[in-house]
Amino acid sequence: MKNKIVSTLILITVATITLSSSLQFVLAEDNVIANEASNQVNTLSLNEQQNQVQQELEKAEEQLTYVQGELSTAVIQIQELDDKIATYQKQLDEVNAQYKELQEKVEKTEAELNQAQTEYEKKLELLQNRLVQIYKHGETSYLDVLLNSRSIIDFVSKYFVVQKIVESDGKAIEQLEEKKNEVEKINKQLQEDKAKMKLMKVEAEKQTVVLTNTKTVHENYKNSLSESEKQISAQIDTYKKQQEELQNLIQAAINGSNYELKYYGGIMMWPTLESSYITSPYGSRLHPIQGVIKNHDGIDIGGDTGNPVYAAADGIIIYSAFNTGGYGNMVMIDHGINDEGIKIVTLYAHGDKLLKNVGDTVKKGDIIMEMGSTGNSTGPHVHFEVRENGTHVDPKKYLSAN
Repeated sequence: MKNKIVSTLILITVATITLSSSLQFVLAEDNVIANEASNQVNTLSLNEQQNQVQQELEKAEEQLTYVQGELSTAVIQIQELDDKIATYQKQLDEVNAQYKELQEKVEKTEAELNQAQTEYEKKLELLQNRLVQIYKHGETSYLDVLLNSRSIIDFVSKYFVVQKIVESDGKAIEQLEEKKNEVEKINKQLQEDKAKMKLMKVEAEKQTVVLTNTKTVHENYKNSLSESEKQISAQIDTYKKQQEELQNLIQAAINGSNYELKYYGGIMMWPTLESSYITSPYGSRLHPIQGVIKNHDGIDIGGDTGNPVYAAADGIIIYSAFNTGGYGNMVMIDHGINDEGIKIVTLYAHGDKLLKNVGDTVKKGDIIMEMGSTGNSTGPHVHFEVRENGTHVDPKKYLSAN
């Protein structure tokens, strides 16, 4: 019996030592990983950093480009630097947001680790005390207890108690092992997250340096502009700000729509009279102001003021108002989520008169506004967009092949 007890004590001691060693090993290993990753980031050359940033710029969904000849070199340089600053700032904000989120996760994980470690130590102490009590009883075994029973009833009663004690001891050992594994798992995740935080901090510092340097160059170019160039540059700045506000407004309307709708697919209805035709296709290049080129987010369909504008599919109006960002009278319809989990929304702009209000339910073919030329427009037409989870796509994907 004593040999059995001593063996059990040895196993528990080994398990305890193993846990401690494992935690130290995880800590050391993850610290090495973090240091290597940090060194790798620090050794990036300036050219590599610039190439990395340039690749991010090229991945941007929408970029303004500037027409050589219509704008002076100085104005183009100013605007291109301005675009880069906006991109760098966005990247920096994203890194900082991710760092903050990860920091909160690390703090939560540390609390979980402390709790798990405390529970482990309690369970270990209880089990050790239990084994000490068994050892103190000397040669007395469970079999001795049963054989000393005074009657069959006493035997059954003692057998039941012994069985419960054995089961309890077995469960205690299992729970101790489970808690040990839990502590190791939580600690490993904690060290991985801390390593990521170090990388993010390095990335944020790098982005801050790039952003600061770019702002300095931007300011130097800006001070060298003539008065006429400053006016043109200010006009471009105003336009870009309007475009950003417009996109934010559209995304906010889509994000704020919590209607439980189902989009069943099928061909959408042509959004105005069948006799009308496309005057500016999706992806075409426009010149909203002199010298500035921007990809077209939808299609423009020409017509006359007062022509009906139809709902392309069933849905609920989520926006119906005059937009100061250039779209004039604008309507947005939430058509619901398709089988792939994508929210489908259509947008109609430059209307002369709005005929529906936010919250109105519409059917395919209902008149939602009258065609016009409000906002940034050179003539009566309807600007029509289809958005998937807020991202514009070619409306031809949803309209008839013809």
